[in-house]
Amino acid sequence: MLTERGVPVIRPEPMTERLAAWKGGAPLRLAPMEVVHATIRRRPVAFCLNMADDPIQNAHRQGRFYEAADLARVAALVPPGATVLDVGANVGNHALFLAMFTGAQRVVVVEPNPLALEPLVANVLANRMQGLIDLDHLGFGLGEADSTGWGMKKHDRNLGATKMAAGQGDLVVRKGDHAFPDLDPALVKIDVEGMELPVLRGLEALIARARPTLFLEVHEDNAGGFAQWAADHRYDPEILSREAKTTNILLTPRDRK
Repeated sequence: MLTERGVPVIRPEPMTERLAAWKGGAPLRLAPMEVVHATIRRRPVAFCLNMADDPIQNAHRQGRFYEAADLARVAALVPPGATVLDVGANVGNHALFLAMFTGAQRVVVVEPNPLALEPLVANVLANRMQGLIDLDHLGFGLGEADSTGWGMKKHDRNLGATKMAAGQGDLVVRKGDHAFPDLDPALVKIDVEGMELPVLRGLEALIARARPTLFLEVHEDNAGGFAQWAADHRYDPEILSREAKTTNILLTPRDRK
């Protein structure tokens, strides 16, 4: 048994294994969390929190969605019955909003960070969104190619700013087109802390096939490469909001106008 300072420690099973057991009828046990109840757009919303001073969870602590104005703009573009792909779902802020306040039929979430998975799953279940939010693609990240040996660089005050690092762990990265060979989403949201270009390159076939609207956080270091990618793939950018080193951008395919 593992110990820390001589005290036995029982490590929980990975979330993917716990979810599989839960779907088979076993109880799903999650760590204790702070829960905030709010009413948003006349609907009750529950936010499950596991980190203090985290920007997204602080918004939830105040009874609101993080980046609500951007989400409202994006939500208006989701047609009834659509599929949404959320790459870098974190604790489910965007997925929850899009599942609750659009006519989307399915929201597929991808999130590799083990620290984010418990509040993500808790948020889905607390709001009874498991029929709309697909939790079958957790525990791995997306990139330009299939690879292993990735880890997470822990960020003590911002769970969403945690970055993946090659050669520092046992997490898997999958090429998006391998993970989703048949998915045709109307919207793809990507927030992957500087890895947006490898993720886009790994989704070449999906983007060519589905021509989805794209909603991305783009790091300042990738601005030039991202602008070139958008031009090459016939997407028109619209800036939604800016932070110190990142910009939220909406991309609309020219052939869908």
